[in-house]
Amino acid sequence: MGSLFRTDVIAEEGIQMQSSKHYEGVFAQGSGYLHIRGSFEEGLKAADQNEEYMRLPANVTIEKPRHPRSKCGTYVPGITGSHPLLREELVNLPNPLAFYVAADGEDLDMDESRISGYVRQLDLNRALLSREFIWETKGGAKLSCSYRRYVSMDCRNLIVQKMRFCPEDGSLLLSMKGTVDEKVKTNGYNHFTHVEKQALGGLVCVYLKTDTGDEVRVAALTVSPQAEFTPEADMSAAEVRLAKGQEAEVIRLSMVSTSRDPEGLLSLEAIRKRLQTAVSRQEELWEEHCRAWKRLWDMSRVTIEGDEKAQLAVNFSVYHLLRSCNDRDDRIAVCAKGFAGEAYFGHYFWDTEVYLLPFFLYTRPEAAKMLERFRIRTLEGAKKNAAAYGYAGARYPWESGLTGEEQCPNWQYGDHEVHITADVAFGLWHYFCATKDEEFLEQAAPVFVETARYWLERSYEGEDGCVHINGVMGPDEYVCLCSDNAYTNYMVRQSLLHTVRIVEMLQEKNPEAAKALGADEAFLQKIQSAADRLTIRRRDDKVILQCAEFEQLEEPDFDRLWPDKTKAFGSFVSQERNYRTKALKQADVLMLFYLFPKAFDREALEENYRYYLPYTTHDSSLSCIIHSILCCLRGKPEEACEFFERALDIDLDETKGGAAEGIHIANCGGIWQAVIFGFCGMSRAYETDELTFAPMLPKSWRAVRFPVCFKGGMHQVEITHEKVCIDETPTVG
Repeated sequence: MGSLFRTDVIAEEGIQMQSSKHYEGVFAQGSGYLHIRGSFEEGLKAADQNEEYMRLPANVTIEKPRHPRSKCGTYVPGITGSHPLLREELVNLPNPLAFYVAADGEDLDMDESRISGYVRQLDLNRALLSREFIWETKGGAKLSCSYRRYVSMDCRNLIVQKMRFCPEDGSLLLSMKGTVDEKVKTNGYNHFTHVEKQALGGLVCVYLKTDTGDEVRVAALTVSPQAEFTPEADMSAAEVRLAKGQEAEVIRLSMVSTSRDPEGLLSLEAIRKRLQTAVSRQEELWEEHCRAWKRLWDMSRVTIEGDEKAQLAVNFSVYHLLRSCNDRDDRIAVCAKGFAGEAYFGHYFWDTEVYLLPFFLYTRPEAAKMLERFRIRTLEGAKKNAAAYGYAGARYPWESGLTGEEQCPNWQYGDHEVHITADVAFGLWHYFCATKDEEFLEQAAPVFVETARYWLERSYEGEDGCVHINGVMGPDEYVCLCSDNAYTNYMVRQSLLHTVRIVEMLQEKNPEAAKALGADEAFLQKIQSAADRLTIRRRDDKVILQCAEFEQLEEPDFDRLWPDKTKAFGSFVSQERNYRTKALKQADVLMLFYLFPKAFDREALEENYRYYLPYTTHDSSLSCIIHSILCCLRGKPEEACEFFERALDIDLDETKGGAAEGIHIANCGGIWQAVIFGFCGMSRAYETDELTFAPMLPKSWRAVRFPVCFKGGMHQVEITHEKVCIDETPTVG
């Protein structure tokens, strides 16, 4: 990050072309509605964005992606296409940022041009991406170049770009071309069935239809006080001769409209008028954007005194969480890459309930409600999944698309990670506990009842009189097909118990609504009986077995099989070997201690932590942050810091290049949780009725301050080594 280190700015000092794709993910911008990767306006000549290829279903953890140098990305969550192998995927739309510059006939290309004084940085507070450098042409001219851009958080389908060019010695001819580049693919696949492109003065517009029937318009208007942009083929172009010290300023305003928008697809004329109006309101647009971001930060800013790296990482995480969630649309959730890349096809996972929901629930409950209403909205899709597998009720998909039908292209995950169905119910219950929104709970009740119907058929009663669930995969994806996975069974038990409780609550408060659920007393008794008898396998030393077969799996020979621990263990062994070995991709049993710390005593936590840690590879980006929180629960804050720092590096360490395919948004949510639930020791709303803290701050942290929304009340919290202050009222820490 260079010498420009600040805790509210992510900076790239000196051009790092080997890390260019990584920074495209790091510098992603968005408004919830619209997202763009941090690619250069002029692109890279060597990085073909229109390459067609067939991406195959694979283990994304160890998959080697295409496009090593650059991948432009423009995404509107909800605009998806149909891939022959990957199923539904988020569509990469035409690039509205495209702006090409030539000086005395030489094209600017960051790969090939002679560049000095390069600085690119993302202002996290204002979501502003800037780039500045000196370009020395082959003819010896020096041109100072400055780029600024933001995606408006107020007018959420608008992108604003401002560029300045000024010769430092002598004059030169500056040639400029702006366009909307429709020559893009999504994971190598073309989802556009019809494309029309027009250039009208300084305006370029692309209209398209996708293979799922969505319609999209992407338009960009380019203006400059120093030059008039006119059509040139399908671009808008201008030339101006600049003397030494004479500046040319260029303004580009882009707008995206789709047929899924509440107002419908805007006409070209309507977009043109809005963009022309925006040109005259540039200062107001910027101020409105900054005010919108300030409101978001005021509700969610975490301040850490004494650790600049942690502060930067938390700011980075909160920024991406804020931009990734659309708090106005319950037809979508937040995809696994935070809409900053295509690695997980724009699908929604258990990340929503376990890693993302807590941040929104305790800072922006209205955004959390949209995420949870998405699960209610997609109940019919979950019913179709259950029916497709031959079961009654509702089975939520491991990888969800817009309808709730299964989109996972890999059978081992899609068929067996059924814990997602219990995770969904857990998220709904968590939301209710935090808000006490009884109207919402009534809307969510069918999810509990229908998933209970599924569990009653998916489980079976054994000869031992206990209830078992076989043929599953838990959170640890390196144990493929197992029986009585502890995490799955525990979460199912919670879901069944909550179902009984919710139906009984409705029977008392709204008998008609309860009757409509079709859950009579006999059905409730079956649910209660199954919950009471679900198997959790424990040893005498309090170790909870990950699954029935775990102790029969082979011991891993990590010293021999894992020669380079900077790389994933899974990249060195076959999947076949992995599936028969005690090599954990991430926390599995230990997830229970993270989610339900009050349900287990300290001795059980220690025994399970000691047993499973040596087997854990942390190949998953979701692993280290959970272990950090567990170390806080164990009273080991310095050990927690070691895992915490590893989690911070997942997206921020440019040598790892972790953000190249998009942001690990679940890890961002986990980082917030590690500070609030881990180091600050806040109890969750389903654990307690009172806002309580049991801090375990690292020695170097002098204080932590943050806002929190808890059961309808907003509080400002300050935690030091000496005390806990809630709303400026000190309590014993």
